[in-house]
Amino acid sequence: MARFTSALRLAAVTVVAVAAALLTQPTAAQQTVPVDVGDIWYCDASQMGSTCDTTIAAGDTVVWDFSPALLPHSATACGASCNNPTGSPLFDSGIIIDSSSYQYTFTQPGTYRYYCVIHLTTQLGRIIVLGGGPTPTPADRPYGDVDCSGVIDSIDAALVLQLDAGLVGSLSCEQNADTNGDGAINSVDAALILQHTAGLLFHLPV
Repeated sequence: MARFTSALRLAAVTVVAVAAALLTQPTAAQQTVPVDVGDIWYCDASQMGSTCDTTIAAGDTVVWDFSPALLPHSATACGASCNNPTGSPLFDSGIIIDSSSYQYTFTQPGTYRYYCVIHLTTQLGRIIVLGGGPTPTPADRPYGDVDCSGVIDSIDAALVLQLDAGLVGSLSCEQNADTNGDGAINSVDAALILQHTAGLLFHLPV
């Protein structure tokens, strides 16, 4: 009986030790991703007048570095639409004039549009937050599945049309929406998705 009790104690100690070791194992590394802010652009000067895309994983932190800029700028979340920005942005650096930085940690997958409150229509960006795991390559990305449902159907086409019309500000898997690879998301992409669901196109992107 004493031997049995000793065995139980040894097993209990072993379980506690293993549990403690598991709890102290490092989790998947979360990244800090820099985005430069200049006059009048995000990322780099080639993005002046266009939208800068930055793709990260959920849990990563984006740091906007304002040191390249000579003019005042901000990094402010648009909300549903950059054409009609929200008055309660998810993140907002405020107007920065001292070459400092601002950071925000994105915990939920999705596409987050942002802009400079001074240069409303000419300085734009998007943070595309993936749901974990490696970033998909063009070869394995499910083009057309814009709602991350795992199925490409007419709902995806409808969502693309709503985005193009400004009725929604972003899509759950917006990185899958450019089905013709022209760098824009519009009604052409929606039409290609519908053709794919009807069996007229076998592969996306075209």
